Amino acid sequence: MVINENSKRKVFPIASGKGGVGKTIIAANLALCLAAEGKRTVVVDLDLGGSNLHTVLSVKNTNPGIGNYLSSKSVKFRDIVIDTPFENLRFIPGDVLVSSVSDIQFSQKKKLLQHMLELDADYLVIDLGSGGSCHVIDYFLISNSGFVVVTPQSTSVVNAYGLLKNVVFRFLQRAFASHGAISSYIKKILKERKPNSFPLMSEILDKMSKLDREAGAKAKRYLGALQPKLIVNMAGSPDELQVVEQLRDLVRKNLAVDVECMGLIYRDEAVERSLEAGKPLMTTEGDSIAARQITRISQKILQSDHFPNMPLDLDYYADTYELALIEAQNDFDELQAMAKGSGDEVDAADMLAIISDQKRQINELRGTVRMLTMRNR
Repeated sequence: MVINENSKRKVFPIASGKGGVGKTIIAANLALCLAAEGKRTVVVDLDLGGSNLHTVLSVKNTNPGIGNYLSSKSVKFRDIVIDTPFENLRFIPGDVLVSSVSDIQFSQKKKLLQHMLELDADYLVIDLGSGGSCHVIDYFLISNSGFVVVTPQSTSVVNAYGLLKNVVFRFLQRAFASHGAISSYIKKILKERKPNSFPLMSEILDKMSKLDREAGAKAKRYLGALQPKLIVNMAGSPDELQVVEQLRDLVRKNLAVDVECMGLIYRDEAVERSLEAGKPLMTTEGDSIAARQITRISQKILQSDHFPNMPLDLDYYADTYELALIEAQNDFDELQAMAKGSGDEVDAADMLAIISDQKRQINELRGTVRMLTMRNR
Protein backbone atom coordinates (compact mmCIF):
# COMPACT_ATOMS: atom_id res chain seq x y z
CA MET A 1 0.00 0.00 0.00
CA VAL A 2 1.19 3.49 -0.91
CA ILE A 3 0.99 5.84 2.08
CA ASN A 4 0.30 8.99 0.09
CA GLU A 5 1.46 11.49 2.70
CA ASN A 6 4.91 9.87 2.65
CA SER A 7 5.15 9.47 -1.13
CA LYS A 8 6.14 11.91 -3.86
CA ARG A 9 3.90 10.01 -6.28
CA LYS A 10 0.31 10.25 -5.10
CA VAL A 11 -2.04 7.40 -6.04
CA PHE A 12 -5.81 7.90 -6.17
CA PRO A 13 -8.00 4.86 -6.83
CA ILE A 14 -11.59 6.02 -7.47
CA ALA A 15 -14.39 3.60 -6.65
CA SER A 16 -18.12 3.54 -5.95
CA GLY A 17 -20.50 1.19 -4.20
CA LYS A 18 -22.79 1.11 -7.25
CA GLY A 19 -22.66 2.04 -10.91
CA GLY A 20 -24.12 5.13 -12.51
CA VAL A 21 -22.78 7.65 -10.00
CA GLY A 22 -20.38 9.46 -12.36
CA LYS A 23 -17.17 7.87 -11.14
CA THR A 24 -15.48 7.67 -14.55
CA ILE A 25 -16.36 11.26 -15.43
CA ILE A 26 -14.82 12.44 -12.17
CA ALA A 27 -11.68 10.31 -12.70
CA ALA A 28 -11.11 11.63 -16.24
CA ASN A 29 -11.69 15.28 -15.43
CA LEU A 30 -9.78 15.20 -12.15
CA ALA A 31 -6.79 13.79 -14.03
CA LEU A 32 -7.14 16.55 -16.64
CA CYS A 33 -7.16 19.20 -13.89
CA LEU A 34 -3.97 17.83 -12.34
CA ALA A 35 -2.25 17.62 -15.73
CA ALA A 36 -3.33 21.19 -16.60
CA GLU A 37 -1.37 22.37 -13.55
CA GLY A 38 1.82 20.92 -15.02
CA LYS A 39 1.75 17.69 -13.01
CA ARG A 40 2.79 14.48 -14.76
CA THR A 41 -0.40 12.49 -14.52
CA VAL A 42 -1.36 8.99 -15.61
CA VAL A 43 -5.00 7.94 -15.66
CA VAL A 44 -5.74 4.20 -15.66
CA ASP A 45 -8.89 2.37 -16.70
CA LEU A 46 -9.09 -0.53 -14.25
CA ASP A 47 -12.84 -0.97 -14.62
CA LEU A 48 -12.18 -4.34 -16.22
CA GLY A 49 -15.29 -5.70 -17.85
CA GLY A 50 -16.78 -2.22 -18.15
CA SER A 51 -13.95 -0.04 -19.50
CA ASN A 52 -15.13 3.23 -21.04
CA LEU A 53 -12.66 5.83 -19.79
CA HIS A 54 -11.36 6.28 -23.34
CA THR A 55 -14.79 7.58 -24.37
CA VAL A 56 -14.85 10.26 -21.66
CA LEU A 57 -11.28 11.28 -22.59
CA SER A 58 -12.12 11.37 -26.30
CA VAL A 59 -9.36 8.86 -27.09
CA LYS A 60 -9.96 6.41 -29.94
CA ASN A 61 -10.45 2.78 -28.99
CA THR A 62 -7.57 1.54 -31.12
CA ASN A 63 -4.79 1.21 -28.54
CA PRO A 64 -3.74 -1.95 -26.71
CA GLY A 65 -4.66 -1.88 -23.03
CA ILE A 66 -4.62 -3.87 -19.82
CA GLY A 67 -6.64 -6.65 -21.46
CA ASN A 68 -3.96 -7.11 -24.12
CA TYR A 69 -1.19 -6.99 -21.52
CA LEU A 70 -2.85 -9.66 -19.37
CA SER A 71 -3.77 -11.98 -22.24
CA SER A 72 -0.63 -11.79 -24.40
CA LYS A 73 3.00 -12.27 -23.37
CA SER A 74 4.11 -10.30 -26.42
CA VAL A 75 2.53 -7.08 -25.09
CA LYS A 76 4.79 -5.26 -22.65
CA PHE A 77 3.49 -2.88 -19.99
CA ARG A 78 5.26 0.06 -21.63
CA ASP A 79 3.25 -0.67 -24.80
CA ILE A 80 -0.04 0.18 -23.11
CA VAL A 81 0.99 3.53 -21.59
CA ILE A 82 -0.06 5.97 -24.29
CA ASP A 83 0.10 9.72 -24.79
CA THR A 84 -3.11 11.73 -25.01
CA PRO A 85 -3.91 15.01 -26.81
CA PHE A 86 -3.61 16.69 -23.40
CA GLU A 87 -0.26 17.93 -22.15
CA ASN A 88 1.18 16.05 -19.14
CA LEU A 89 -1.53 13.38 -19.32
CA ARG A 90 -0.90 9.75 -20.23
CA PHE A 91 -3.51 6.99 -20.36
CA ILE A 92 -3.60 3.26 -19.80
CA PRO A 93 -6.69 1.78 -21.53
CA GLY A 94 -8.67 -1.08 -20.00
CA ASP A 95 -9.94 -4.22 -21.66
CA VAL A 96 -12.33 -2.97 -24.36
CA LEU A 97 -10.38 -4.77 -27.10
CA VAL A 98 -10.14 -8.06 -25.16
CA SER A 99 -12.99 -9.81 -23.37
CA SER A 100 -13.05 -11.99 -20.24
CA VAL A 101 -10.13 -10.51 -18.31
CA SER A 102 -12.07 -9.05 -15.37
CA ASP A 103 -11.32 -12.12 -13.22
CA ILE A 104 -7.54 -12.09 -13.27
CA GLN A 105 -5.15 -14.22 -11.24
CA PHE A 106 -3.49 -12.85 -8.10
CA SER A 107 -0.02 -13.08 -9.67
CA GLN A 108 -1.20 -11.02 -12.65
CA LYS A 109 -2.81 -8.47 -10.38
CA LYS A 110 0.36 -8.14 -8.30
CA LYS A 111 2.55 -7.70 -11.38
CA LEU A 112 0.19 -5.14 -12.89
CA LEU A 113 0.12 -3.06 -9.71
CA GLN A 114 3.89 -3.25 -9.43
CA HIS A 115 4.30 -1.84 -12.95
CA MET A 116 1.79 0.92 -12.23
CA LEU A 117 3.69 2.00 -9.12
CA GLU A 118 6.92 2.21 -11.12
CA LEU A 119 5.47 4.79 -13.53
CA ASP A 120 7.30 8.12 -13.70
CA ALA A 121 4.47 10.39 -12.62
CA ASP A 122 3.37 12.86 -9.97
CA TYR A 123 -0.19 11.56 -9.84
CA LEU A 124 -1.76 8.22 -10.67
CA VAL A 125 -5.56 8.34 -11.02
CA ILE A 126 -7.19 4.90 -11.25
CA ASP A 127 -10.79 4.42 -12.39
CA LEU A 128 -12.02 1.23 -10.72
CA GLY A 129 -15.14 -0.83 -11.24
CA SER A 130 -18.21 -0.32 -9.09
CA GLY A 131 -19.23 -2.60 -6.24
CA GLY A 132 -17.27 -4.41 -3.57
CA SER A 133 -15.66 -7.37 -5.32
CA CYS A 134 -12.27 -8.58 -4.08
CA HIS A 135 -10.59 -7.25 -7.21
CA VAL A 136 -12.03 -3.76 -6.75
CA ILE A 137 -11.11 -3.78 -3.05
CA ASP A 138 -7.55 -4.94 -3.72
CA TYR A 139 -7.06 -2.20 -6.32
CA PHE A 140 -8.59 0.35 -3.94
CA LEU A 141 -6.09 -0.69 -1.27
CA ILE A 142 -3.16 0.18 -3.53
CA SER A 143 -3.30 3.50 -1.67
CA ASN A 144 -4.33 4.58 1.83
CA SER A 145 -6.49 7.44 0.51
CA GLY A 146 -8.70 6.36 -2.35
CA PHE A 147 -11.87 8.24 -3.30
CA VAL A 148 -15.40 6.84 -2.98
CA VAL A 149 -18.00 8.54 -5.18
CA VAL A 150 -21.49 8.62 -3.69
CA THR A 151 -24.76 10.25 -4.75
CA PRO A 152 -27.51 11.46 -2.37
CA GLN A 153 -29.64 8.36 -2.97
CA SER A 154 -30.36 5.66 -0.43
CA THR A 155 -29.01 2.85 -2.64
CA SER A 156 -25.76 4.74 -3.23
CA VAL A 157 -25.31 5.46 0.49
CA VAL A 158 -25.95 1.82 1.44
CA ASN A 159 -23.53 0.55 -1.19
CA ALA A 160 -20.87 3.12 -0.27
CA TYR A 161 -21.01 1.91 3.32
CA GLY A 162 -20.80 -1.69 2.11
CA LEU A 163 -17.77 -0.85 -0.01
CA LEU A 164 -15.96 0.83 2.89
CA LYS A 165 -16.81 -2.06 5.18
CA ASN A 166 -15.33 -4.51 2.67
CA VAL A 167 -12.23 -2.32 2.33
CA VAL A 168 -11.64 -2.30 6.09
CA PHE A 169 -12.06 -6.05 6.56
CA ARG A 170 -10.07 -6.96 3.46
CA PHE A 171 -7.30 -4.72 4.81
CA LEU A 172 -7.34 -6.50 8.17
CA GLN A 173 -7.51 -9.93 6.53
CA ARG A 174 -4.41 -9.17 4.48
CA ALA A 175 -2.57 -7.61 7.41
CA PHE A 176 -3.10 -10.66 9.66
CA ALA A 177 -3.18 -13.46 7.08
CA SER A 178 -0.20 -15.18 8.75
CA HIS A 179 -1.52 -14.77 12.30
CA GLY A 180 -3.56 -17.91 12.91
CA ALA A 181 -5.72 -16.79 15.85
CA ILE A 182 -6.46 -13.29 14.54
CA SER A 183 -7.09 -14.52 10.98
CA SER A 184 -9.53 -17.16 12.24
CA TYR A 185 -11.35 -14.59 14.38
CA ILE A 186 -11.82 -12.21 11.43
CA LYS A 187 -13.10 -15.05 9.24
CA LYS A 188 -15.55 -16.04 11.96
CA ILE A 189 -16.92 -12.48 12.11
CA LEU A 190 -17.39 -12.32 8.36
CA LYS A 191 -19.23 -15.65 8.30
CA GLU A 192 -21.77 -14.52 10.90
CA ARG A 193 -25.21 -14.16 9.35
CA LYS A 194 -27.47 -13.50 12.37
CA PRO A 195 -29.33 -10.14 12.25
CA ASN A 196 -27.77 -7.34 14.34
CA SER A 197 -24.91 -9.65 15.35
CA PHE A 198 -22.04 -7.82 13.64
CA PRO A 199 -19.79 -6.30 16.35
CA LEU A 200 -18.52 -2.73 16.37
CA MET A 201 -14.88 -2.29 15.36
CA SER A 202 -14.06 -1.15 18.90
CA GLU A 203 -15.29 -4.54 20.15
CA ILE A 204 -13.32 -6.34 17.45
CA LEU A 205 -10.14 -4.48 18.39
CA ASP A 206 -10.65 -5.31 22.08
CA LYS A 207 -11.02 -9.00 21.22
CA MET A 208 -7.91 -8.88 19.01
CA SER A 209 -5.95 -7.29 21.86
CA LYS A 210 -7.05 -10.09 24.20
CA LEU A 211 -5.85 -12.65 21.67
CA ASP A 212 -2.58 -10.79 21.08
CA ARG A 213 -1.89 -7.36 22.58
CA GLU A 214 0.69 -6.47 19.95
CA ALA A 215 -1.64 -7.50 17.13
CA GLY A 216 -4.43 -5.37 18.60
CA ALA A 217 -2.15 -2.32 18.71
CA LYS A 218 -1.02 -3.02 15.15
CA ALA A 219 -4.64 -3.20 13.95
CA LYS A 220 -5.38 0.21 15.51
CA ARG A 221 -2.33 1.72 13.76
CA TYR A 222 -3.31 0.20 10.46
CA LEU A 223 -6.87 1.50 10.67
CA GLY A 224 -5.48 4.93 11.53
CA ALA A 225 -3.48 4.88 8.31
CA LEU A 226 -6.62 4.31 6.22
CA GLN A 227 -7.91 7.71 5.09
CA PRO A 228 -10.45 7.24 2.28
CA LYS A 229 -12.29 10.31 1.01
CA LEU A 230 -15.86 10.88 -0.15
CA ILE A 231 -16.94 12.83 -3.24
CA VAL A 232 -20.64 13.65 -3.35
CA ASN A 233 -21.83 13.72 -6.96
CA MET A 234 -25.09 14.60 -8.74
CA ALA A 235 -26.38 16.62 -5.79
CA GLY A 236 -29.39 18.93 -6.01
CA SER A 237 -28.86 21.15 -2.97
CA PRO A 238 -26.40 21.78 -0.09
CA ASP A 239 -28.78 20.02 2.33
CA GLU A 240 -27.91 16.68 0.76
CA LEU A 241 -24.55 16.78 2.53
CA GLN A 242 -26.38 15.98 5.78
CA VAL A 243 -26.79 12.31 4.98
CA VAL A 244 -23.13 12.04 3.96
CA GLU A 245 -22.18 13.38 7.39
CA GLN A 246 -24.33 10.65 8.90
CA LEU A 247 -22.54 8.11 6.71
CA ARG A 248 -19.22 9.47 8.03
CA ASP A 249 -20.45 9.05 11.63
CA LEU A 250 -21.61 5.52 10.89
CA VAL A 251 -18.24 4.53 9.39
CA ARG A 252 -16.41 6.07 12.33
CA LYS A 253 -18.59 4.26 14.87
CA ASN A 254 -18.82 0.85 13.20
CA LEU A 255 -15.46 0.66 11.40
CA ALA A 256 -13.20 3.02 13.41
CA VAL A 257 -12.12 4.84 10.24
CA ASP A 258 -12.33 8.59 9.62
CA VAL A 259 -13.65 9.50 6.18
CA GLU A 260 -13.26 13.11 5.05
CA CYS A 261 -15.18 14.88 2.29
CA MET A 262 -13.43 16.26 -0.79
CA GLY A 263 -16.46 18.23 -1.92
CA LEU A 264 -19.87 18.21 -3.54
CA ILE A 265 -20.63 18.28 -7.28
CA TYR A 266 -24.06 19.37 -8.48
CA ARG A 267 -26.02 17.59 -11.16
CA ASP A 268 -25.20 19.64 -14.26
CA GLU A 269 -26.53 19.42 -17.81
CA ALA A 270 -23.06 20.44 -19.00
CA VAL A 271 -21.87 16.92 -18.16
CA GLU A 272 -24.43 15.38 -20.52
CA ARG A 273 -23.56 17.89 -23.23
CA SER A 274 -19.87 17.02 -22.98
CA LEU A 275 -20.66 13.31 -23.25
CA GLU A 276 -22.84 13.89 -26.30
CA ALA A 277 -20.05 15.96 -27.84
CA GLY A 278 -17.55 13.19 -27.12
CA LYS A 279 -15.22 15.62 -25.34
CA PRO A 280 -14.06 15.91 -21.71
CA LEU A 281 -16.06 18.31 -19.56
CA MET A 282 -12.97 20.42 -18.82
CA THR A 283 -12.35 21.11 -22.51
CA THR A 284 -15.93 21.89 -23.56
CA GLU A 285 -17.66 23.27 -20.45
CA GLY A 286 -14.79 24.44 -18.28
CA ASP A 287 -16.87 27.28 -16.80
CA SER A 288 -19.77 25.03 -15.81
CA ILE A 289 -20.57 24.52 -12.15
CA ALA A 290 -19.59 20.83 -12.23
CA ALA A 291 -16.25 21.60 -13.91
CA ARG A 292 -15.46 24.27 -11.33
CA GLN A 293 -16.32 21.93 -8.48
CA ILE A 294 -14.06 19.19 -9.85
CA THR A 295 -11.33 21.79 -10.28
CA ARG A 296 -11.78 22.79 -6.63
CA ILE A 297 -11.25 19.17 -5.57
CA SER A 298 -8.06 19.04 -7.66
CA GLN A 299 -6.83 22.23 -5.98
CA LYS A 300 -7.27 20.65 -2.55
CA ILE A 301 -4.97 17.86 -3.73
CA LEU A 302 -2.44 20.20 -5.32
CA GLN A 303 -2.26 22.44 -2.27
CA SER A 304 -1.66 19.50 0.08
CA ASP A 305 1.97 18.41 -0.09
CA HIS A 306 1.22 15.64 2.38
CA PHE A 307 -2.19 14.63 1.07
CA PRO A 308 -4.44 13.12 2.43
CA ASN A 309 -3.49 15.50 5.22
CA MET A 310 -4.96 18.81 4.07
CA PRO A 311 -4.03 22.27 5.42
CA LEU A 312 -7.49 23.11 6.77
CA ASP A 313 -8.24 26.52 8.31
CA LEU A 314 -10.22 25.34 11.30
CA ASP A 315 -10.73 28.92 12.51
CA TYR A 316 -13.43 29.23 9.83
CA TYR A 317 -14.97 25.74 9.70
CA ALA A 318 -15.00 22.65 11.88
CA ASP A 319 -13.96 20.00 9.34
CA THR A 320 -14.02 19.02 5.66
CA TYR A 321 -17.78 18.50 5.75
CA GLU A 322 -18.49 22.01 6.98
CA LEU A 323 -16.07 23.35 4.36
CA ALA A 324 -17.88 21.34 1.67
CA LEU A 325 -21.21 22.74 2.94
CA ILE A 326 -19.93 26.33 2.74
CA GLU A 327 -18.66 25.72 -0.80
CA ALA A 328 -21.90 24.03 -1.85
CA GLN A 329 -24.02 26.83 -0.40
CA ASN A 330 -21.96 29.48 -2.18
CA ASP A 331 -22.30 27.59 -5.45
CA PHE A 332 -26.04 27.16 -4.89
CA ASP A 333 -26.47 30.88 -4.21
CA GLU A 334 -24.57 31.65 -7.41
CA LEU A 335 -26.80 29.32 -9.42
CA GLN A 336 -29.91 30.97 -7.99
CA ALA A 337 -28.54 34.42 -8.80
CA MET A 338 -27.81 33.32 -12.37
CA ALA A 339 -31.33 31.93 -12.76
CA LYS A 340 -32.78 35.18 -11.41
CA GLY A 341 -30.59 37.24 -13.72
CA SER A 342 -31.68 35.22 -16.74
CA GLY A 343 -35.31 36.10 -16.03
CA ASP A 344 -36.34 32.49 -15.47
CA GLU A 345 -39.31 32.32 -13.14
CA VAL A 346 -40.31 29.31 -11.09
CA ASP A 347 -43.93 28.88 -10.15
CA ALA A 348 -44.44 28.95 -6.36
CA ALA A 349 -46.25 25.61 -6.43
CA ASP A 350 -43.39 24.07 -8.43
CA MET A 351 -40.87 25.44 -5.95
CA LEU A 352 -42.81 23.99 -3.02
CA ALA A 353 -43.00 20.66 -4.82
CA ILE A 354 -39.24 20.70 -5.35
CA ILE A 355 -38.57 21.52 -1.70
CA SER A 356 -41.02 18.83 -0.56
CA ASP A 357 -39.34 16.24 -2.79
CA GLN A 358 -35.89 17.20 -1.47
CA LYS A 359 -37.12 16.84 2.13
CA ARG A 360 -38.63 13.44 1.29
CA GLN A 361 -35.33 12.25 -0.19
CA ILE A 362 -33.37 13.49 2.83
CA ASN A 363 -35.79 11.72 5.22
CA GLU A 364 -35.44 8.50 3.19
CA LEU A 365 -31.66 8.75 3.41
CA ARG A 366 -31.79 9.38 7.14
CA GLY A 367 -33.96 6.26 7.46
CA THR A 368 -31.38 4.31 5.48
CA VAL A 369 -28.56 5.42 7.78
CA ARG A 370 -30.66 4.50 10.85
CA MET A 371 -31.28 1.09 9.32
CA LEU A 372 -27.54 0.56 8.82
CA THR A 373 -26.91 1.63 12.40
CA MET A 374 -29.43 -0.90 13.71
CA ARG A 375 -27.83 -3.66 11.64
CA ASN A 376 -24.46 -3.02 13.24
CA ARG A 377 -25.48 -2.81 16.88
